[in-house]
Amino acid sequence: MGQTKLWFLAGLLGLCTWPEPGKGSLPFHMNSVIQVVEVLESHHLDGHLNLTVTELARGLGCCDSEFYQLLLGEAPAVPPDLPFLSQEQRSFLMRVLKHKVQASSTEQGVVLLPDGTTVAVSPLVAGIEAGLKGRREMPLPPEALEPLLVTTEPLNQTHPGLPLTIDALYAVTIAKALGVAFLLAQANKSQVLMGPNGCWDSVSEPQNFTLLGRPSNLTDAFINGALDGVILGAHLAGQGMPVAPLSTLLREYYAGDGLAGDGQARSNFRRQNFVQLTEAGQLEEQVVRSLQLLRALPWMAPLLSGVGDGDLLAAASRAVQEFTEAYLGRCLFLSPHQPGTCYTNGATYPNCKGNGICLLLSFCLLLPCCSFVVGSDGYMYQGRGWHWVGAHTRGYNSKGYGVSFIGDYMDTLPEAFALMLVRDNFLPCAVKGAKLQANYTVHGHRQMVHTACPGNILYREIQTWQGFK
Repeated sequence: MGQTKLWFLAGLLGLCTWPEPGKGSLPFHMNSVIQVVEVLESHHLDGHLNLTVTELARGLGCCDSEFYQLLLGEAPAVPPDLPFLSQEQRSFLMRVLKHKVQASSTEQGVVLLPDGTTVAVSPLVAGIEAGLKGRREMPLPPEALEPLLVTTEPLNQTHPGLPLTIDALYAVTIAKALGVAFLLAQANKSQVLMGPNGCWDSVSEPQNFTLLGRPSNLTDAFINGALDGVILGAHLAGQGMPVAPLSTLLREYYAGDGLAGDGQARSNFRRQNFVQLTEAGQLEEQVVRSLQLLRALPWMAPLLSGVGDGDLLAAASRAVQEFTEAYLGRCLFLSPHQPGTCYTNGATYPNCKGNGICLLLSFCLLLPCCSFVVGSDGYMYQGRGWHWVGAHTRGYNSKGYGVSFIGDYMDTLPEAFALMLVRDNFLPCAVKGAKLQANYTVHGHRQMVHTACPGNILYREIQTWQGFK
């Protein structure tokens, strides 16, 4: 095929309602987390609970290892019973706070979000706690370093003589986990470095999340929770006191209009927001610092014994490079996903067969037909993808790909970020990944079949794009 053709379509789909939790075990939704947090907050305010929600979480076993205690302080003592919580709330809280991958490839300590993604709660809690404590920059103890590097910065020689410091926010969320995951893979103690994603057993009453491949210590859900922990922690550290209740913060970020009403400060923009927060080289530096601190802890001796700072720097550099390419890169539309899955910025989700993305938008109508679907939520979803012929434009499906924008664009444009996602990221990345020919052509749906699609205003917009014919 000398050229590749793309047809742009628009579809108007109805919003689905978020289901209410059932009467049995609490469903592993973020909504359930928020409900329990609200109960804890009410008892904190009336004096029955002398702990914040994140302090209580740490006292119940979330983020309570020596590494976290060095950076966040000792975990507080917690009352043996929490009489103001129901039995199902206590059970839910104990399960959701401890992240673990079982031998059966079931991942515990994760919850399903309204946008269809899954997050681990423990790195989220750790980041929020670090933010509430003011995002400490703490000096590393001398025993964590090689003698020649005790008073100088190995990654920054502009201020020689200053003590090495570790940023608690990055360390307790992503940096330590990324460094350890890479070292475990390097030592053949883990078969994969990062991932995978997984499937819930139900959308309305999710209880079990099963991974779709060989598990690592750094699953997709853990990474999502860690990125959210950094974003929410940084937000809190910049707020000063007093701060909004945690339940309000979670609701704004995961199910509302964004933090403080900022529509871009929502969970579905986590990768873009993390990149904006994290300066070049900063993550690599914090991975090194985290590994240096771990090296001083006796329980990490089997993994880090005899590993010098040069080795740590090399490991951190490779780990961050692979992590950035896999989760933060600009061209995340080129992964070999299977048909019938949805993906957002490189992550995959089951679609319309009983569980998946349909809980937010009724994508079931278009995903089986189009190659890709662009939502107003900042995500692009894979329908039939690159390798399967679509069913969107009769007579032309074998000659190109169909990209549908969700909405009615007769009189208005899609959100600017949705247009940029396709025009500035998807198309050039598809050429770079050899999915599209460099001389591809762009068409509106109405040029091929009798339809008003993709709408007058959107059609006028794509006429200005490179490749329009």
